[in-house]
Amino acid sequence: MEKVKVFLVDDHDILMDGIEAILKDADDIVVVGKANSVEMAEQYIKVKQPDVVLTDISMGKKSGLDLTKFLQQHYPKIKVVILSMHDDYFNISTLIKAGASGYLLKNVKNEELHKAIAKVMNNETYIQQSIASKFVNGYVRDSQTEKINNLSPREIEIIRLIVEENTTIEISKRLFISEHTVETHRKNIWRKTGAKSIIGLINYAKEHQLIG
Repeated sequence: MEKVKVFLVDDHDILMDGIEAILKDADDIVVVGKANSVEMAEQYIKVKQPDVVLTDISMGKKSGLDLTKFLQQHYPKIKVVILSMHDDYFNISTLIKAGASGYLLKNVKNEELHKAIAKVMNNETYIQQSIASKFVNGYVRDSQTEKINNLSPREIEIIRLIVEENTTIEISKRLFISEHTVETHRKNIWRKTGAKSIIGLINYAKEHQLIG
């Protein structure tokens, strides 16, 4: 069986030595190189051609994000797994969106590190179990925000007035727009929210915190 070639990138040699020691215990993994900066990694990776790059985020002038983007552009087949101390949604989502296949914390257990490498080699995305919920919850919030962003400020205003049981005539008078314009907004609101009734629209408004 051909071994998975792993390349390590971190500006702390002690951490890289520790990770290398862990991976040496695996029969199916071999560490083919290490670099303590992104600039050095970009040069070595061209020669070593690893299957997986394990990289930190914060490292001097260039970051793990820069390296991820570089690999996506020049070596898209190489899998990138982030190994970081940052467990917030922003960092996780930014790196995953940039092309990273995995995200782990530096306190990851040996077994889960091996599991992550196996998963990304199987073309799956792997996020450490202890922080996976932060990514999922953040993703849901992002999705909801994206849906809300599809609505114009005027449409959101009209949704609130509809929920308050204002009629088309009443809305047109309060907003100083024609009844025809209100009806056009109503049609767009039904289409964008997917609501099929006033109850459905109220539920949508509550779910997306458009009303109290």
